[in-house]
Amino acid sequence: MRWWHKTLLTSLVLMLLLLATGYWYLQKTLAALPVQNLHYEVKALSLHQLQLSHVSFNISSADVHVQLNDVTVSWLFPGWFSLALDHVQLGNGNITLTTWPQADTSTADTATPAFSLPENWQLPAILPGTVSLQQLGIHLPCGQSRCSYQLQAELSIVQQKLQYQLTVADAASTDTYNADAANSDITRLSLSGDYQAIQNLPLLNAQLTLDDSAWLTLSQQLSAQDGVNASGELKLDIAPPSPWLLQQFKLWQIELPADALTQFTAPVTLQSNWQLALPEHLSLASLSQQASGTWQLSANLPTPLSLPGIGQLQGTVAAKLGLEQGELSQYQLNSQLTLLKPQLSGDLLQLGLNADAVHITVNADGKNQPQLNALPLQIALTSEGKTALGLTGNAILNLTPPMSAQLQQARLSLKQQLFNPAPDTKLGEVQLNSEFNAYWLADSWQLDVQQLTADIATLSAPSISGRNIKLSISPGQFSGDSRFNQVKLHSDIKLSASELAHPQLKPQSWQWQSKLSGELNNLVLDGHISNAASLGLTHQLTYQHDKLKLNWQLDDMFLLAGNPLAATLTAWPALLEFNRGRIASSGELTLLPAVSASAKVNFSGVSGIYDRSLFKELTAALQLKYQADAVQLATTDATVAEIEHGVVVGPLKLNAQYNATADAITAGKLDIQQLQLLAMGGQVQVEPVLLDLSLAEQQLLLQLKQIDLTQLLQQHPTTDLSGNGRISGTIPLLLGRNGASVKDGSIAAESPGGKLQYRPPTAQSMAASNQGMKVVLEALDDFHYSVLSSNVSYDTSGKLLLGLTLKGQNPALEAGRAINLNINLEEDIPALITSLQLSSKISDKIKQRVQQRLQQSGAKRANGVQP
Repeated sequence: MRWWHKTLLTSLVLMLLLLATGYWYLQKTLAALPVQNLHYEVKALSLHQLQLSHVSFNISSADVHVQLNDVTVSWLFPGWFSLALDHVQLGNGNITLTTWPQADTSTADTATPAFSLPENWQLPAILPGTVSLQQLGIHLPCGQSRCSYQLQAELSIVQQKLQYQLTVADAASTDTYNADAANSDITRLSLSGDYQAIQNLPLLNAQLTLDDSAWLTLSQQLSAQDGVNASGELKLDIAPPSPWLLQQFKLWQIELPADALTQFTAPVTLQSNWQLALPEHLSLASLSQQASGTWQLSANLPTPLSLPGIGQLQGTVAAKLGLEQGELSQYQLNSQLTLLKPQLSGDLLQLGLNADAVHITVNADGKNQPQLNALPLQIALTSEGKTALGLTGNAILNLTPPMSAQLQQARLSLKQQLFNPAPDTKLGEVQLNSEFNAYWLADSWQLDVQQLTADIATLSAPSISGRNIKLSISPGQFSGDSRFNQVKLHSDIKLSASELAHPQLKPQSWQWQSKLSGELNNLVLDGHISNAASLGLTHQLTYQHDKLKLNWQLDDMFLLAGNPLAATLTAWPALLEFNRGRIASSGELTLLPAVSASAKVNFSGVSGIYDRSLFKELTAALQLKYQADAVQLATTDATVAEIEHGVVVGPLKLNAQYNATADAITAGKLDIQQLQLLAMGGQVQVEPVLLDLSLAEQQLLLQLKQIDLTQLLQQHPTTDLSGNGRISGTIPLLLGRNGASVKDGSIAAESPGGKLQYRPPTAQSMAASNQGMKVVLEALDDFHYSVLSSNVSYDTSGKLLLGLTLKGQNPALEAGRAINLNINLEEDIPALITSLQLSSKISDKIKQRVQQRLQQSGAKRANGVQP
């Protein structure tokens, strides 16, 4: 009796220890799962079964909440130290996904594993013998609402053969599309089939039905017999979608055009079967060398089938492929497809590209016994609508490792009524034609353009317009690696326009030729641009490691044949004309990383007209610099041989530098280092000065040296006064916004003086009427002066005032008695210059401008306006 008690007590203790150990193991296992907020309630626990009243948790890696009720898990002990799941049953539950997880956009490089089939096709031993899901709710976000479905599943494994049955019903609302149904338990999706491994190779059968609108049957088997034999069959039928399926498309925001549903009246069918003998060790290389068998595919889309995001597809596809130890024994493809109303991306639509239909034809007859490494295809693609696209070519595919493809003798044509490369830019009546070859390898690609031409009837942009624009590329070669990191470009480019208009350019024809070469991060563009006015510019544009620089050289301009700048630029001063000489220029423009520029302009022997002045033999070297919004213009030893503005002076010599900011280009500082003008046997010189043009007034100090009085008096239109001597002086010239003026200037004759003779034709009548005038005239008839000085004033209206002091004697008057004269003279300088210009032998162009100026002044006076 005591022995029996001890045995019973020992058994109870062992059972309690086993239950405690099992409970501890359950807690540890559940705690190790990647879940959060785990809650559960154990309903019953025994040696062979665990029952949970409910269990709920959140999956930490996704926004998913799981709640399960009436969960039963039972197991068996095949041996003393082994455990096998026997049955898993779920009464009901819900899985709720709040938001869809974001796609991983990381670009970390990962090596693609080599293709191979699994070594073990057996079902995992951990799978239970049976699984039963009586009712599992799936709740998903769809569009702006939520979609709910009821899932039921039965799974059983008997002797390593898996049989499965899965059904899905709509749990969101009652079925309003079937009068005989009163609830939402109608099956919308059904999946069933079986799976088993025979000699460690799989056999799979599957049947899928989607609400009497789509049916899929798949049978696939691998068997071991002299390698691996693969056989299978696939059938797919798609009928016009049911009302419930249309409702689901709407909930999931999948747009189906109404006309597409109207046209989809016949079911789509697709069939494929294959019988292949494969090598024992599967890889792409071994498949291409040892595989044998056949593969067939046929698809028929008798009416347009709407593919969301793509368009409506219609047509037929038939393909056959036969292999014998890696060699093709049969090869045939005939594909005639039409994509109606293709759904292009928003970027393409903004460009103006659109088509009503795209016809795609791909054929291959296999008559020339092709190989797997050189499968030929004939491709033809055409489109209808606003974008008329045509593409034909012969493709060759290499399906052996490493795979490659090439497109040879390709021809591309495009007609586009309106093309919008930018929001405010429009190209009208675009036609493009190209002949090219393309090559693609696993790690590289290449595009060889034999010829490309583009004709554009009109160009319209915010600040530029053009007509009859032609672009040609011949030849062009573009290549690179698979990641587009090392792209190489080489091409000859020609671009022309019969007329190009811009606010700063006069409308005329332009031509541009260039040669492009280099890589994307090291590009060189050498070219030449010219126009109908014979303006030409050679340039070298380089882009190297985020540095963009342009070097340019202006074609030498020989002005005797015309002025290309005046015929090109609308801002060219209308009063400035060049008619002789040569202009040469070159420079450098940096665009990246910061904008800077420098230029040199050389004038050699340039002659011409500015307003009513004629200049000859301008020779100068100008240097222009722009950097950090600062502008600098400088010239050294600039000379003008002769200037004629009523009087003839010259040469003029200038050394100066101008500095300003880009936002106040006319309010800079002018540093005059030397300004010297030879005039009338002497010179006029400006003292070195720094002028601030932002101020209202500027003052220059003019130094007159050794002016020949004889030449000075000869410039006056009358010959009544003559004389000799040399004059020097200082003239403070004040420059303001209303013009130039002089105050308190002074000039004087240099020692020992000179001689003046004033003999007007009316001298006798003047003397007869005035005794004082008689004495003055007699004195000035042959006046030998020792002192000649004058105060000088000049106002902005052009009036010159001279307060003249003369001291000397006339040897023939009163025995050479000393005479002192004070004379005030007034002269209208603009009128004097006008008179000199009309009486001189200056060009007809200047005389015409003088006469126009006189007419304008007369008209203003007639209207009471001071000219």
